[in-house]
Amino acid sequence: MGLIDSIKGPAEGFKGFLGVSVKHLDTEEAAHMNGDKLFPTASTFKVPVLLEFYRQVEQGRLALDQQIVLTEEAKVPGSGVLKELSEGMLVSLKDLLSLMMIVSDNTATDLIVEKVGMDNVNDTMKKLGLKQTKVVKYCREILFDLVGINDLPLNEMTLTRFKEASEGGDYAGSWSLGVVNNDVSTPNEMTRLLELIANGEAASSESCEAILEIMGKCQTGTYRIPKYLPQKKVTMQRKTGSLPGVRNDVGVVTLKDTGERYALSCFTMGAEDVYAAEEAIALVSQGVYEYFSGV
Repeated sequence: MGLIDSIKGPAEGFKGFLGVSVKHLDTEEAAHMNGDKLFPTASTFKVPVLLEFYRQVEQGRLALDQQIVLTEEAKVPGSGVLKELSEGMLVSLKDLLSLMMIVSDNTATDLIVEKVGMDNVNDTMKKLGLKQTKVVKYCREILFDLVGINDLPLNEMTLTRFKEASEGGDYAGSWSLGVVNNDVSTPNEMTRLLELIANGEAASSESCEAILEIMGKCQTGTYRIPKYLPQKKVTMQRKTGSLPGVRNDVGVVTLKDTGERYALSCFTMGAEDVYAAEEAIALVSQGVYEYFSGV
């Protein structure tokens, strides 16, 4: 069975769209399914943002030890812990990065995005040859669109307003679950970005190592790429993304026995059952691991 078979099998019967891209970073063997199709990134857009942050640190434009004051206005709904903490606390940009990547904190993310600038993120993606990967929306905007409010200025998108709008529990969205005017990428471009980071080519080798170190601490989406992998035999540096009908997981997997590495990007959209979407990703990951490890 070839590499392509390991990623196509889990797509059979899956009700939704599944996109996968995988590349062995040593042999360069690669395969993809819907690899050039655009998908909403959900929180996987935080990988390009993280990269841009470290590039700006190298340029002297930002500093990891710089501190900001957490305000009530800065708090963003959805995943994370900062929205639950006391207004007025000091938090370093380094800690914001950790929160953004480890627990996918939306408040931390929007603060970091504001610091680095979306245009700068997108310019860097273009320079790296990733022409379809774009960051154009804050987490705050995506979440408010999901509850049917997309015409408010950012400063009026408060936690209280979100809570009132979300009480009905009907998350539909007008653009937040699609690929128009949204944060988007393709499986192939995300895998290429992971490859550039893993090989120390997306920024300095020190910055790329720091990025991978943070991604190695991911605490979300344990039933996706990691689910069926032998935890004692691999290390993983990942980032997940979740929205209604959307379950994504992208990362670098290293086989401890041999040191071999591969980049894997899995995107879903329009999933009738998000648990089935997670299972499809888990089965893709299992098949890819078994192929490369020879299990």
